[in-house]
Amino acid sequence: MIRRMYLNRVEKLEARRVIKEKTGYTIRSTSILNQVFRRSSFAAETGQNSNEIFEFQGDQVLNFYVTRIISKRCGSLSLTDDYTFRIRENRFTQVKQALVNNEALANIIDEWDIAKYLLLGRSDIKNDVIREKKVKADLFEAVIGAIAVESDWDDEVLESAVLKALDIDAKITTMIADDTKVRCFDIDTAVTILKEMAENGQCTMPQYEFVGPDIMGYDENGNPKWYCNCSMINQKIGLTKSVEATSKKDAKKAAAYLILCEHIGMQNKYGPNNWFGFWTYKEGKLFPNRQSNGKKE
Repeated sequence: MIRRMYLNRVEKLEARRVIKEKTGYTIRSTSILNQVFRRSSFAAETGQNSNEIFEFQGDQVLNFYVTRIISKRCGSLSLTDDYTFRIRENRFTQVKQALVNNEALANIIDEWDIAKYLLLGRSDIKNDVIREKKVKADLFEAVIGAIAVESDWDDEVLESAVLKALDIDAKITTMIADDTKVRCFDIDTAVTILKEMAENGQCTMPQYEFVGPDIMGYDENGNPKWYCNCSMINQKIGLTKSVEATSKKDAKKAAAYLILCEHIGMQNKYGPNNWFGFWTYKEGKLFPNRQSNGKKE
């Protein structure tokens, strides 16, 4: 019985097509393409080179470009030249790991349906390793490593291949949403959440300025008027909201709530985020102060 040493013509055509579709890059070298699918067990039995070097290189490529892409998408310098991040820094490792762990990479290979082209040694066949997540993850890394070698480590090619193969933009968008928008908050918790986000580098620390009844006076019921102006910087964009209430505490928490809604892109419960800068907080509800905003009732 003559042992199969290489991918056949149909397998090579299909493997090239899938890799091109999923990474944007065509592996042109037949030798490199064959080596991508050659497990070490098979190589040891046939005296050929395995895909292990590609796995190693691919692993390093993924570490670098995933880190760089996440940093580009989520980090920036603020107006004060501090580096801020759209997700909590202590989640950076979790986010990165979620993109490149064995299960995630194995799922991609399952979607591509190319593990069936692996060239396996007798021991691998006996142990049915083709079902193992680690084996599939190794194959994904080998594909990326092969692209690195054949493209002569072209920076643009590699970043584009990693970005496309891992669908990073869509996943980061979901992760940012999970990190912020799903958090339950209301007017009573907004001050605390804003402070936590600032401490985690997701925005600058909010600044609160107050004017009391000595200037604002009292309402028709004799209650003191308190005015709070809340401001902060979000990804180099300055945000400011002002609220009038009958206590300093209420004015502060209502202003913080409006800033928080705009910061994470969540519509507040009381009116358009960007339409009004000045609001009134009364009886547990916020009302746009149209007169102060230059609007007519």
